[in-house]
Amino acid sequence: MTYSEFIKKNARFTGFGIMAMAFSGFGQTYVIALYNNEILESFDLSKSNLGLIYSIATLASGLLLMWSGLFIDRMRLSYFTSITLFGLITSCFLMAFASNIVTLFLALFMLRHFGQGLCTHTAGTAIARAYNKNRGRALALAQTGLPLSEGLYPIIAVFLILNLGWQQSWFAFGMFLLFIGWPLVLWLGRAQPVPSASNEDGIDQEVETGMSRMQVLKDWTFYPFTLFVLSSPLLLTGLYFQHTVMVAERGWDISTLASAFMLYAVIKVFISLFTGFMIDRFSAVTVLPFTAIPIIGAYIFLLNSHALPETLALFCYMSLVGMNVGSTGTCGASLWPELYGTKFLGSIKSLTGAFFIFATSLAPWVSGILLDSGWTFDNLVGLSLAITLFTLSLLLMTLIVKRGLGRRKEAI
Repeated sequence: MTYSEFIKKNARFTGFGIMAMAFSGFGQTYVIALYNNEILESFDLSKSNLGLIYSIATLASGLLLMWSGLFIDRMRLSYFTSITLFGLITSCFLMAFASNIVTLFLALFMLRHFGQGLCTHTAGTAIARAYNKNRGRALALAQTGLPLSEGLYPIIAVFLILNLGWQQSWFAFGMFLLFIGWPLVLWLGRAQPVPSASNEDGIDQEVETGMSRMQVLKDWTFYPFTLFVLSSPLLLTGLYFQHTVMVAERGWDISTLASAFMLYAVIKVFISLFTGFMIDRFSAVTVLPFTAIPIIGAYIFLLNSHALPETLALFCYMSLVGMNVGSTGTCGASLWPELYGTKFLGSIKSLTGAFFIFATSLAPWVSGILLDSGWTFDNLVGLSLAITLFTLSLLLMTLIVKRGLGRRKEAI
């Protein structure tokens, strides 16, 4: 089935996944980091203190996700989605009226949990569970919600900050979600596919089977797979959070960086769709190692881009990052149902989602400490390159061992 055929038969529910992914942007680092200077000034914080607050809020969000994410296996999708969006709307209003460290922390915690955590969890779990044969394509289409938000939100946020003020912009976001976003997502979600013995409508649900969370934790290959899948978002979160430092060190303009996200978003969409096609043709396990190539190139390029014009440097850097994020997002979402089935997918994805949040919670704090201690942004990029090469090597060794064990079992 081609993408056009799949979209014709599944446009509405695919739209649900796209919009749920897009609304996660309000809780993602690439949006929140744009407010760093205003938050530092308003609350009289140092970079490391803000990084610590953000890291604790993100860590608490991850801990809660291990419990809250389970309920998507037990509740109707419309109920779970409503709870998620209500929490996200509340967090936007909290950010708009934050007046001290306590309310700032609570707002950041809720943005991270209901935005980054539950919005992506809802979209990924619902789409992966609904489709089997075309899961790669379905998840690739849902993943396009992320570049949609990455391309639009930074520009909108910068515009609103300059013209309304930083807290007023969060009030505007909350009103948008309350009166437009929430009703739209609920309407789209009502098209959730119903299990059927027929595939004439393009829906290819299977009888749900799979491993439980405890069984997954006992599988040794789960850990190198997880380390590799988490390494890119962990490292990019740390770099995203310090993008204001990068542009300051190099004398670049933050608005140019915001514009570069547009190209990043476009490239991410095309790479995500291509990755979905490749996953359906081969497998997520086969495609996974190749997703490291663009990010390794991005780090090497950034370390050698000082003499380039800022527009060329930022657009090339964000293009390579877009290739990586587009491929890893689709591949990572397809990996867990491919390896462990869909019966307990919500439980497994809430676990991996919690790991994801734990990892990304450390990055802003650690990067802030390193910068306060005298590190430069280039030092952070060099460290990111080394960690990426390590996790890729570990993944490749795991695949070699896994393949060897499989052949041995076949021989027996």
